Amino acid sequence: MELSPIIAPSILASDFSRLGEEVRAIEGAADWVHVDVMDNHFVPNLTLGLPVVQSLRKATAIPFDVHLMITDPQRWAPAYAEAGAYNVTFHAEACDDPVALAKTLRAAGSKAGLAIDRDTPVEPYLELLPYLDTILIMTIKAGFGGQAFMPEMLDKVRDVRRRAKVNNLEIRIEVDGGIAADTIEQAAEAGADAFVAGTAVYGAADPAEAIRKLRGLAARAMGVA
Repeated sequence: MELSPIIAPSILASDFSRLGEEVRAIEGAADWVHVDVMDNHFVPNLTLGLPVVQSLRKATAIPFDVHLMITDPQRWAPAYAEAGAYNVTFHAEACDDPVALAKTLRAAGSKAGLAIDRDTPVEPYLELLPYLDTILIMTIKAGFGGQAFMPEMLDKVRDVRRRAKVNNLEIRIEVDGGIAADTIEQAAEAGADAFVAGTAVYGAADPAEAIRKLRGLAARAMGVA
């Protein structure tokens, strides 16, 4: 089944003092809102947490794509599903039993995603794809916004896409880090179909128009335009 591209603007790049307005600015354009949760343990930075997600959930109907860059996701992740997140992604490096947590998240009402950081090989996790709804390939080092896209990470995307095709799996392959008008086509051609964009959206004069442009570029590269 051919999937149309998903554009998921990251509110990490938005104005935190106006979060509700920033999310409403992409209503009707964005497919998902990407919410980066960092705990100052798994990654050095500290960002949004569950209370903000719960509050922001009331401000928009756009599905939330929550990316947990935290230790002990088994403890914290289910609450994000219960708070109404559409997709909850946790890091392979932080979880001893990804399949069990994926099942817990699905039971709590969300999709389940697994993130693979820059320095982590994807091969050991390919056998887990049937248990996941999303696999997120970091195209930068997790934990900092504004980094430059690393095209060498796309080999992981290609590996996941090949395995998904062989096993006829319906799984979203998401990329996160440095996604912009000059990089999104490379990622789409490699097999990605969900794209996290921070500065490329919230640094634009018209965020909604930036999203539409990114979707068009990705769709053409995926052959679904």
